[in-house]
Amino acid sequence: MAEKFKLDDKLEKGSVCKYLIEPALSKITRLLVLDTVTSTNDEVMRVLQQGVGGFVGCVTNHQSKGRGRDGKVWQSPANANVYMSIGCEFDVSQVGEVGGLSLACGVAVARLMSKIGVNVDLKWPNDILLNDKKLAGLLIETRISSSKMYVVVGLGLNIDMPESASKKIDQPWIDLLTALTAKGSNHNKSLADLELNGRNDLVAKLFNVLVECLLEYKSSGFMSFERDWNKLDLLTGRKVFIKTEDEEVEAKVLGYGNDHSLRVIINEEEKTYYAADIKLKIKKYANN
Repeated sequence: MAEKFKLDDKLEKGSVCKYLIEPALSKITRLLVLDTVTSTNDEVMRVLQQGVGGFVGCVTNHQSKGRGRDGKVWQSPANANVYMSIGCEFDVSQVGEVGGLSLACGVAVARLMSKIGVNVDLKWPNDILLNDKKLAGLLIETRISSSKMYVVVGLGLNIDMPESASKKIDQPWIDLLTALTAKGSNHNKSLADLELNGRNDLVAKLFNVLVECLLEYKSSGFMSFERDWNKLDLLTGRKVFIKTEDEEVEAKVLGYGNDHSLRVIINEEEKTYYAADIKLKIKKYANN
């Protein structure tokens, strides 16, 4: 039986390793478990570029300069949530193929959340939502050096966000504790009910699925994730607001291109956008 899930159980390298399984167990050649760091993505990228080989992982209690997409601050208060990154080398020839990696990683995390008893949706390009609110976010960063491309996947997962930090978040959000205990919640659980042996187990399980995801993506691309992505996709058929450098327009999402771009219709005209070029909000929350 799972032990009571506690955020105040100390993050420990030995305890995280205890719950690692293959392929993560043998593929992670460097695992950093830190009390505080500027950014787990930065730390993993730094170590990867030292040529350690294999996978490098980092998890911390606190980030002083956590960030999300578009350089936005990722609120990272101490001992409240999960802040972690995993990275590895890709062949530089795959530089044009990593556009769907955030979608694949989202599927991997969503599959895990379902196994532990929490059903989530995915919002293109990198958000994991619960009850239409952001529960977690992914940040994919790459750096090219000679024939190598270093790829880092960062994940922030809200568990028990303190009020002081929540006031600084500029979009609808949710944490696991709130979602599970909210009146009328479909989950009707507490953190203690999740199929987890505490925080170290959760972190290890996330490393397990993300390493497996990266290996699969390196060998086969997005293909093995596409079916689940289509099931979990929250945007297709919904109205959104799209903000570019020049304008903000209302659109209806049609779906996605083979290059993982966003296909929308605006004033009866179909258009395509890439994640790096826009900011997107579901119309329901556009004024928040």
